[in-house]
Amino acid sequence: MTRARAGTGAPLEQTCLVLGGSSGLGRQLAQRFAAAGYAVVLLSSDRRDLEALAADLRLRFGVGAAAVAMDLRKANLDLGELDLALEPLPPLTVVLAPAGMNADEDRADLAGTEQLAIERANFGSIRDIVVHCLPRLRSAPAGLVVGFGSVAAVRGRTRNATYAAAKRALQSYFESLRHALSTTSVRVQFYVLGYLDTNLAFGKTAPFTRASPERLAGYIYQHRSAAFGVKYHPAIWRPICMVVRLLPWSIFRRLRF
Repeated sequence: MTRARAGTGAPLEQTCLVLGGSSGLGRQLAQRFAAAGYAVVLLSSDRRDLEALAADLRLRFGVGAAAVAMDLRKANLDLGELDLALEPLPPLTVVLAPAGMNADEDRADLAGTEQLAIERANFGSIRDIVVHCLPRLRSAPAGLVVGFGSVAAVRGRTRNATYAAAKRALQSYFESLRHALSTTSVRVQFYVLGYLDTNLAFGKTAPFTRASPERLAGYIYQHRSAAFGVKYHPAIWRPICMVVRLLPWSIFRRLRF
């Protein structure tokens, strides 16, 4: 990525797009990149929350900030509003995609609109927006696309079946994207996330301590220029996922999680 201006600590004029930017990790990422001097475009379904956060970023950090209300559960997204939001801002150089959703009723037999909504929010819409932004990223001196998966996708199971399948599809797509862009100036990173301390996790039990979205956002910013394909966060999940993948079916089929 472009180096900061000497003596200011702020990067050269650039814009960061955050999918799912109104809460949780997305909100923390928006604040972290805005604090570094990036203009920020926030994209999520709740316009009221987005407008409030955009106003806060403009006031606190003196950067451009725009809100785009879009329901990622829907098919055939109209990305015209996104283009309008980007038009007056500095060149787009970063796309961060922590957007996603899950549902308590998500089982292997889930069908209909609920299933399609989970697929779109966790894979299809993210892919569509990334593809839409690629010409802008390719034209920048250095671009960055960051995707986010889940340890829930390490192996298919009864619960969160559609969510896990969509996250696995997203990881495969980002692997393909990294390969396709390997000869360009666009860097592609993917984080497989364990349990985070967000509103989505409220009231739910977790086998490990939940990671801080604020600390993760700082880590992502600090490593935005790193050349890696996949990282696990917290790192303890990498060996855990390896063990789960290697479990014989005779053992794995008895697990209920």
